[in-house]
Amino acid sequence: MRIAYIITWNLCHNDGVTRKVFRQAQDWRNSGHEVEIFCATEEKEDHIKGAKFFVKDRVWSSPLAVIKNRKVYSKLCESVMDYEPDIIYLRWEFHKASIMKLMRRIPTVIEINTHFGGEFKRRSQENWIERIRYWYYLLTHKKFSRSSAGFVSASKEILELGGYLEMNKPTSYIPNSIPIDEKQKTVKYSASDSSVPRLVFISSGIQPWHGLDNLIELAENSLGELEFDLITGFDAESLELPENIQVYSFLEKIDFLKVFEGAVAGIGSAGLYENGMNEASVLKVREYLSAGLPVIVPYKDTAFLDQELPDWFLQLSNEPRSLTLGKEMILDFVNKMNGRRVPLNEVAPYVGSNRWEAERLLFMESIIIDLSLIHI
Repeated sequence: MRIAYIITWNLCHNDGVTRKVFRQAQDWRNSGHEVEIFCATEEKEDHIKGAKFFVKDRVWSSPLAVIKNRKVYSKLCESVMDYEPDIIYLRWEFHKASIMKLMRRIPTVIEINTHFGGEFKRRSQENWIERIRYWYYLLTHKKFSRSSAGFVSASKEILELGGYLEMNKPTSYIPNSIPIDEKQKTVKYSASDSSVPRLVFISSGIQPWHGLDNLIELAENSLGELEFDLITGFDAESLELPENIQVYSFLEKIDFLKVFEGAVAGIGSAGLYENGMNEASVLKVREYLSAGLPVIVPYKDTAFLDQELPDWFLQLSNEPRSLTLGKEMILDFVNKMNGRRVPLNEVAPYVGSNRWEAERLLFMESIIIDLSLIHI
């Protein structure tokens, strides 16, 4: 297949989404497909092979931003047409006339990564800009989505909550994944037996669904029992944090893997209830597992549904204060896992990209075949 991957994101920053997008594209190329990324962003990078950048303005940054951005997306769509793909893979996007027109000409799969209705509704309480964003979503998202050829989501729940199952389109839920080389060694455990156990938490932003407030509360209630490494994608110096949280800002992967060495386990997002969700396949958990860290997950992970959970996977309830309420379970888990690393051959069946990206490609291929049969 010849795949055009369209995304609005700042791919110049090495965050979880950026790593995921480039890993996906490379996995597809390794499987024999042609892939080009078409990225609308506020920053341009000219030295990334296989990606084209289209510089837009931040929405609401100026009265002319909307007009400029329409031209930017039109140019992006023209570039996609020139590429002549067999299929478009679109990371979820707000309604844009030029993209909707493009979807009606070229089969397009939309990737959905969260319950946008729940997230935008929550954010609409913050200010008038977010209220306008929410109303725009409500007015346009169904019309925009129906122009696609199908949907792939990061969880089964997202398809249900977003109403995508009602649109009479092919659907599939495929958990987020990460490349895993089973021959590769896990990160070593560098802490001494006598040291206070450490847990690591990656938070690329301060969105409530990350659950940073829950982590802080747990830290406040476990002084002397647990210590924490907070790896952030924002400036956390302004936050009032307890003394048992060590902050690391803007780390590259080679650097946060060194932080992992001192951790007993990694903690997943602890505030999904803020978006009305109970199931997800959070990227940070994939990063932990690919390094061999046991994980603490306060929600249902799509890759682990309907099966017995391994002993290196602690699932807590998805509710406010979940980490503090589960403190005794966490301490018991930390005691059992202290010094242990999870063999990557145990991790791969759950989150390895070889399995899940192959399934994603099969879904795209099935859409192309089905549409070709319709036009015979």
